[in-house]
Formats: sequence, C-alpha cells, structure tokens
Amino acid sequence: MKTMKALLIDLDCTLYPMESALYLTMGIRITDYMQAVLGMTRTEAIIKRDAYWKEYGLTLIGLIRHHDISAEDFLHYVHNVNIKKNIHPNPELAQKLMQIPVKKILFTNSCRYYAGKVLSVLGMQKCFGNNLFDIRDMDFFPKPHPKAYEIVLHQFQLSGDQCVMIDDSLDNLRSALSFGMKTIWVGKGKCPADINGHAVVPNEIIDQVKRFIG
Repeated sequence: MKTMKALLIDLDCTLYPMESALYLTMGIRITDYMQAVLGMTRTEAIIKRDAYWKEYGLTLIGLIRHHDISAEDFLHYVHNVNIKKNIHPNPELAQKLMQIPVKKILFTNSCRYYAGKVLSVLGMQKCFGNNLFDIRDMDFFPKPHPKAYEIVLHQFQLSGDQCVMIDDSLDNLRSALSFGMKTIWVGKGKCPADINGHAVVPNEIIDQVKRFIG
C-alpha cells in the first residue's frame, strides 16, 4: 500500500454533528430561494429540491440545467446563514487534525466563503490552510460525480491510493472507493459492507484515520 499523503475531508455534517441546525437551515434557504426566484409553491420547491439533489448530488446543478439560475446568486443566498448560532468550536478535533502529519484538504460541495467561515467557528482553519476545494474548483461537478475527484486529485498531484476520504455521504464515499481511496463514514447505523470500517461521529474521525496512516 502506498504511503497516505492526504485526507480529503467533507464539511457539512462531517466536521460538525449532523444534528446541528446549520445544514437544515441551508435546506430551508434553498426552498425559500426556489420559491422566490422560480415562483414555485413551497411543496413544489421541496419536491424539486430533493429530486435535483438525488439526481445531481447538488440541488444547484439541477437549477442551473433546468432553470438557468445564477450559480453565484444562489450560493450567496443559501450560504448567508448565522453560523455561530448553529455550531460551536471543537478544539478537541482541531488539535487531533493538526497532529496528523499529512495534507488536509477540505473537499466540499459548498462555496469557499461559507466553508472558511464554518472552519473559523469550529477553530479548524489552521488545519487546512489554503487547501479548500469547493464547488467552483470542481467546475460545478459536485461529489459524487467522478469528475470532482479527478479534478481534486490533479490539482493536488495525488493518486487515489494516497488518500483517505472522510464524508457523511455514502454515495460520495463509493465514488472515492472507485479511485482507490480509503474511506471513513461519518454517520449513524450499520456501515454498509462496501464501505471500510464503521460509522463514526466527528470526534472519532482521527482514531479511524490512524488505521490507515499509523
């Protein structure tokens, strides 16, 4: 096995608990945006929001393809949330991340501005430095689209078998596995047989990482 050189780490519901209201708040803002811009009823917006997310991995992509909305307008509106109200610093996880001697790359379908603010509140901005890889960097090919993984690996001059992927989405992890990455699932319940290890909460991430990099 090649030496592990990087952790590709998701943001939402991975570096903070999925029970946090932050992710739910953004879902509400997506629905609000679709109502305001597309004139949908709330029920129609929720149905379309979820359908596009399932089909494309990100509601935004469905809105771009089928409704010609402005990606920048959408990203600004949806991510304009009160982050400090919904999540709290996690110095324990931040310290553990800093102690892992490999590159940490934030690999998120959100936007860089929002991701930076979340990391700041969590106290983890130093863990990643400038290694933030967002939906724009993916050329709007969101995880789990294979193109997103091809782009991030090329950008950081990595091969899949040099990386550990950490995410709350099983579909995202399955794409990572297809590139030869090791995977860690942040979730609840029984971990599927095709995903390495078992479900963990955010503060258990590094214990699982050590299985792969020592």
